[in-house]
Amino acid sequence: MRLSLSRLAIALIAAFALTAFGVRFFLPAPARPDAASAGLDVGVASACSPGSRAGQAGLDDSVKTADGLKITVRTPSDYDPTRAYPLLVVYPPAGQDRRGAEIFYGLTTEATGRGFIVAYSDHLRLSRQAVSQQAKVASTVESLFCVDPASIAYVGHSDGATMAEGITASVPDSGVAPRAIVASAAGITREDLDTLPCPSVASVLIVHSRADALFPDFGRGAAAYWGQCAACAPLDLEGIAEGCRDFSGCAAGRRVAYCETGGPHSRWPGMNAAMLDFIQGAAAKSP
Repeated sequence: MRLSLSRLAIALIAAFALTAFGVRFFLPAPARPDAASAGLDVGVASACSPGSRAGQAGLDDSVKTADGLKITVRTPSDYDPTRAYPLLVVYPPAGQDRRGAEIFYGLTTEATGRGFIVAYSDHLRLSRQAVSQQAKVASTVESLFCVDPASIAYVGHSDGATMAEGITASVPDSGVAPRAIVASAAGITREDLDTLPCPSVASVLIVHSRADALFPDFGRGAAAYWGQCAACAPLDLEGIAEGCRDFSGCAAGRRVAYCETGGPHSRWPGMNAAMLDFIQGAAAKSP
C-alpha cells in the first residue's frame, strides 16, 4: 500500500511553497492564538489514570515523534489530564512549520473552546517517507495527552490535505484511525486515490475552490472517491455553485460531503465553524 503522487503534482506543490507561503518568513510573526476553556462536560471523565500522561497543558512545543518530527500541542485552558478529549491533528500546508500552520488555520481558540486537543506538525516535503512520519503524529500525542481514540480527526490544506487523505488511505497500520477527515485544496487526484484500498472513515469533508488554478477540479474527483468508498449514492458535483452538498444513502451511517468555494489556492476557507460542526457530527453549513 502506497501513496501515489504524479511528478507534476509534486513540482507544482514545490513551486507553490516558494511563492505563496515562502514570503511569510520575511514578515514579523503574528502572535499565537490563545487557547479557550472547554468546560467540564466535554470528553470522557476519568479515562486516564492520574500521572499517566506527561504532556504539558496549555501550550507544549516540546513534543516529537520517534522520527524527530516536531509537534505543537494546544489543549483547552482548563485541560484535565484524566479526561479524554477529542483530538484534532492539523497537517501544515506547503512551506509552513507548526507555528506558521497554527496561525494560518486560525483553529486553536475555537477548537479548544469546543474541547479539542489540537496538534500541529512541521511540514515535510511530500514523499512516501513523509506520509509515514506524519502518520505518527496522532499516536505520539495520544501517548502524552489524554485523548479519546474514538474521536480523532485529520485536517489540512494543500499539502496538509494531501497528508490527511493520504495517511488514512495508505498507512492503515499507523495505530490511530481518524473518525473524520477535512481536506481543503488537496493535490491528490481521483486516480491517485483509486490505486489505494478504501479506508473506513465515518465522516469525510472535501473542500475545494472552483478558482484553484494549481489543482483545478481535484476536489470533485476526491469527493467522488470517498463517496464510493462509503457506498453512497452517486452525486452530480458539476452543478454545485459556492456551497456544500452531502452525498446520500451512505452505508452504516457514514457521511461524505463536498464544499466548493471561490478563493485562490493559497487561501484557507473561512469556514472553521462549519468544519468543526462537521467533525462533531452537526449538519453541514455553507461557507
